[in-house]
Amino acid sequence: MNRAVICFTRVPRAGITKTRLLPVLRPEQCASLHWAFLKDLAAVYRQVDAHLFIAYTPDPDWEQLKSVFPPAGYFPQKGNDLGEKMYRVIRKVLSLGYESVVLTGTDLPLMTAAHLESGFAILEEKDIAVGPTPDGGYYLIGMKQPCREVFRIQGYGGASAFENTVAAAQYAGLTIGTALPCGDIDTPDDLWELTKTVSPDSFTGQFLKQEGIMP
Repeated sequence: MNRAVICFTRVPRAGITKTRLLPVLRPEQCASLHWAFLKDLAAVYRQVDAHLFIAYTPDPDWEQLKSVFPPAGYFPQKGNDLGEKMYRVIRKVLSLGYESVVLTGTDLPLMTAAHLESGFAILEEKDIAVGPTPDGGYYLIGMKQPCREVFRIQGYGGASAFENTVAAAQYAGLTIGTALPCGDIDTPDDLWELTKTVSPDSFTGQFLKQEGIMP
């Protein structure tokens, strides 16, 4: 097995996790929702033939993540900004001898194994794989060689992150392909749309129903 997946996350904490949902959820609910996302993602990662690594925001309680994920490698994120942190974790995993690596975020209760496989399929022919989100960002980035240039962009979290990343890759002379799109959950509107599509049998669906957020 020469493929690896990196889950880029933090330990869910009330008042820190998913704070953009605070208008409709309490701090404790935001943290519980994030735990549900992680549990659903863990099930997705198990379906893919790739080694799993968890890159977490430094936290004294990081070992709580071990209760959710299958056997995996764990290490803290390092760097001054989001781009540098992603670059460093991808470089670290590739240095272990993997031929291709795909990194994803965690606000992705609708992500499936097909999304991950679409990223790996692109890497069979291209240098970079990027999975777009509807808001102009991206939820997935993959590569075969660490490339710092694609992470030196402006506007992470904005409406041009995907576009700027594609442009940076092309400027660096790299080939890039688009993985399957997937919505992430950042805002109350995202959460409302999620209630219409999420599986009621998923951890996320069960949480939303339990809290009276989903009919």
